Amino acid sequence: MDATDINVIGLDTDKIRKLRLAAKLTQAEAAARAKLTGPQVWSDIEKGRRVNLTIEVLERVAAALGVKARDLLK
Repeated sequence: MDATDINVIGLDTDKIRKLRLAAKLTQAEAAARAKLTGPQVWSDIEKGRRVNLTIEVLERVAAALGVKARDLLK
C-alpha cells in the first residue's frame, strides 16, 4: 500500500489540516487531543502518508477537530 491508496477510503487530508488551523491547534496539540502517539502521526495523516487509519483513529481525529468522522471523508 502506498500514499496514493489514501484515495481508496477518501480521507480529505486538506480538510483535516484546514480544520486544525481554524481551531488554532498545533499538530502536537491536535495529536494529544486525538490520543495519537505524537505529532508526527498527525503530520503523516495530514500529508496522506498514514494510510492505515482504523475507524477508531478516524473518530478520535474527528473528535479532536470537533466534527464527525464522516465530515473528514471526501
